[in-house]
Amino acid sequence: MTNGRPSTGGSQGGARNARRLDAPFSSYEEFLEARLDVQPAGLFLAGKFDLEVGEEVVAHCTFPGDADAVRLNGRVLWRRLRGGTDRATRPGVGLLLRASSLPAFRRLVEHAEGRSGLAGRSQERFPARFSVTCTFGSRHPVQAAGEVSDVSVRGAAVRVAHRPSVGDPAFLQFDDRLLGRIELSGFVSWVRPLPGIGPNTSSIGIELRFPGDDIRALWERVVGRARAETRLRTEYPDD
Repeated sequence: MTNGRPSTGGSQGGARNARRLDAPFSSYEEFLEARLDVQPAGLFLAGKFDLEVGEEVVAHCTFPGDADAVRLNGRVLWRRLRGGTDRATRPGVGLLLRASSLPAFRRLVEHAEGRSGLAGRSQERFPARFSVTCTFGSRHPVQAAGEVSDVSVRGAAVRVAHRPSVGDPAFLQFDDRLLGRIELSGFVSWVRPLPGIGPNTSSIGIELRFPGDDIRALWERVVGRARAETRLRTEYPDD
């Protein structure tokens, strides 16, 4: 069950003096069940909170296996101080999300429904290893050298000495030995720290977005080559 803990927080997404709510979800299914049928979007957080209706909050949503929280800005739409133990009557607060948080909220819904990578990429993945230049963020971009460790038709896992936040824009650039320079864009779908490898080193999942069929076709050729090499290693292992 979600059991957020209230604490003070700073200004987030234009909401001054917003209260921080830690909202650890035990599963993505629980997150989907916590959605409220309000416009533009809403979320129920179970727990006992010292909040008033109309108060601005920042919900820090976390999920098992993910290092970083996804922040959603909103205000308290209603509260239930007492209740039962079933999902429909538990104590908690209903949040009306701010428009600035809708992109992150929609990505979370897509992830939770299995259409992208936050719950772990559902597409078949193939080992790959090549260098890539990564740029994270748009307002204050951070560039770092990384190495791709596996690929799928919709994303890649990258090891890099940086720890971005889930949902951050991501841009990848690399030189393929056959196809030339390839530039890709997407967003960070998960972050897993690798403390034993180096300071601030992480394995990062990148969910790719393809603005045109030409870019998609190039990436599919990269993935197809990794798939073929994986099958060759499986069928003809080294003695």
